[in-house]
Amino acid sequence: MFNDNVLFLATAAQIGGVILNIVVCGAAIWKGAHTERVAAISIVIASILSPLVQNWTDWTSPQWNILIIDAANLGVFLYLLVRTHRVWLLFGCAFQLLAILSHVGMLIDPSVVARAYISTLHLMFYGLMIALAAGIWEGRLRDERARVASAERNVLA
Repeated sequence: MFNDNVLFLATAAQIGGVILNIVVCGAAIWKGAHTERVAAISIVIASILSPLVQNWTDWTSPQWNILIIDAANLGVFLYLLVRTHRVWLLFGCAFQLLAILSHVGMLIDPSVVARAYISTLHLMFYGLMIALAAGIWEGRLRDERARVASAERNVLA
């Protein structure tokens, strides 16, 4: 099913994920609030580490090292959620938890087809990117409302 010479950027899902990662995380670091920047940095670190620690020789086995990275990323998101109460982080945590559950599913039943396992992880990553993009938008709206409210107070004073 898998070729030993599979490249990191061999499929449309992989290429699209990298492009989405660069665009959304770049936007979060550039225009996002502190929470979005921390989340984006966490995602970028996880995205760099994952291919470095991936088991490239046995595609059909669970990816233990990536499970650890995904769990650490979920920890960062949960910490941010508890500290900031941002709505988008609920969805970010959900997608990250679903990615972890995909790993657990592979641990429970190794007969899960590796392609389905990897495809599910890609889908959860796309969901995470959509959540982060919504977080940037949510933060910009929050800042605009605060700016308008501040201007209104100055006019009334």
